[in-house]
Amino acid sequence: MNKLFFSLIWLSTCAVAYWFGLTQNLNKDKTFLQEEVRSQEIANEVSKSKDKATVIIPKEEKEIISNPVVSEIDEPELEIAEISTESSFDRLRSTNPIIRIKAFTEALENPTEENLAMAVQAFNELPEGPTRFSELRLLAFSWAQINPTAAMEWASGLGGFDKRIGQSSVMDSWARNDSDSAIAWARENFEGGEGTENPYFAGIISGMSENNLIGATELMTELPYGRVRGRAASVLFEETWKRGEGVAMHWAENLPEGSLQNYAYRQIAEKISRDDLGRAVEWVDNMEESEVKAAVSEDVAEKWARDNPIEAAKWVEKMPEGEARSESMEEVVTQWARKDPTAAAEWLNQFPSGELMDEPIQRFVREVVRKDPEIAMTWAEAIVDEERKTRTITEVKKVAERIAKQNEATENGQALDQPNQGGPNGNRRGPPFSRPL
Repeated sequence: MNKLFFSLIWLSTCAVAYWFGLTQNLNKDKTFLQEEVRSQEIANEVSKSKDKATVIIPKEEKEIISNPVVSEIDEPELEIAEISTESSFDRLRSTNPIIRIKAFTEALENPTEENLAMAVQAFNELPEGPTRFSELRLLAFSWAQINPTAAMEWASGLGGFDKRIGQSSVMDSWARNDSDSAIAWARENFEGGEGTENPYFAGIISGMSENNLIGATELMTELPYGRVRGRAASVLFEETWKRGEGVAMHWAENLPEGSLQNYAYRQIAEKISRDDLGRAVEWVDNMEESEVKAAVSEDVAEKWARDNPIEAAKWVEKMPEGEARSESMEEVVTQWARKDPTAAAEWLNQFPSGELMDEPIQRFVREVVRKDPEIAMTWAEAIVDEERKTRTITEVKKVAERIAKQNEATENGQALDQPNQGGPNGNRRGPPFSRPL
């Protein structure tokens, strides 16, 4: 009886243990399958995503992707996986300029019709003004690589600075690939009369300077005097200087005499004096008296006088009498009179009067008239050329009258309207004397 009873208890215990073990295995298998399914769903979502986005993935789920069997985790931790969901078009319109420029560059490296249309639409949605000039240059330049006439038509429909920048970028790009066609188009489509500036040539010369410096220079010399030629000369000089001082010198020597050659040599003088003032001074001293020497010495004197007017004055007074010394004296007087007008006046006094002294004197008058109209008048009367003297005396009287009215108003406690004193900061080098040409 007892044996039978204990046998029944033992069988019941085995049955319960078997049932419990079976249940645990089933639950474990179910958990494993759930983890497998979740892992596959996450992997599918990641693989379907073509764009980057910032997605927050629980750490335990991230581990499931690489290893479906997960150990126990006390507390789930969050990690950030960087993936951007911004489309190409969204990046082209981004408020972050780095992202936006990068997107334009990537899209326009392969200027297909689709990419160009997307870039044009994004550009049109950007705020107008300087903040989109870089994108405009990229778009116009890239478009001109495959269809310059279409790009030019689009750029010509823009307004203000956008139009100028767009057209210049198109012509720059066009001229690099086919300068003859670009020049022909520019001449055919320019509506100005003969002798007027053709704005298209600034971009053309910029593009040609990369691979045809001689042709670009010849085209520049054909342009009429004006802003376009000035811009072209600046572009060409910087291109020659980039290739070396010797190349820039050779380029300047072969320019036609006059304003273009003077400009080129002055730019060279500025570059040299910025790096080595002593070498620039030696270069001027070895030049023969000429219009070029006058232009170059003026720039070197101005640079030296800004830092040390006394030493610059010693150099200038040793120059032989002539245009170069006169031009250099102007710059020394201008800089010195701002720091010590008395010393500048004493230095001027040692030179005999003459027409070559008129401009330095006029510069001195210009600098001191607002502080001391009486001294300025005394020096104005020392000018030799009668026409220049009359004009200078008239201007000194106007300034003296204005100063007297201001002083009277101040004494009476009245406000007197101030005339416009020049640029946005209200600074200007002196009264409105007209420097003779």
